[in-house]
Amino acid sequence: MAMRNFILDNLGWKLASVVVAILIWITIDSNIKLPGTRASSSIVSKLPIAVVRAASDLGAFRILPGQAEVTLRGESTVLNDLNALDLLVFVDLTHVKDDKNLRKKIIVHTPPNVAAVKVDPEEVEVTRIPPAESANSRSHQD
Repeated sequence: MAMRNFILDNLGWKLASVVVAILIWITIDSNIKLPGTRASSSIVSKLPIAVVRAASDLGAFRILPGQAEVTLRGESTVLNDLNALDLLVFVDLTHVKDDKNLRKKIIVHTPPNVAAVKVDPEEVEVTRIPPAESANSRSHQD
């Protein structure tokens, strides 16, 4: 009889807790959106990579590749109003001293409510161009 009492005692509370647990599970499983939330979407853009360096650094750098494919995620209305000037894709070379060849991680700065979820490639190859070579390339461009 002890087992029967164990099952039947507080039966109403036990059934109520099972119903609440089922409702919580259904809510989480179906990903019900709360009022006021908006659907998010993603876009992929191919953007040029800028170089950030110290003002006192007069050397020139070559980065390969020169563009990165960036996957952005955010509210669809924000992504639709986004343009290339709102995004900054760069490599930070402010602390690079005399390294000739190195790899640096690409950094993406986005506006609020937009997130960069993927950058391809994640790193670029950075090569310091000797001053004589960079002066020659400038004279050819003029």
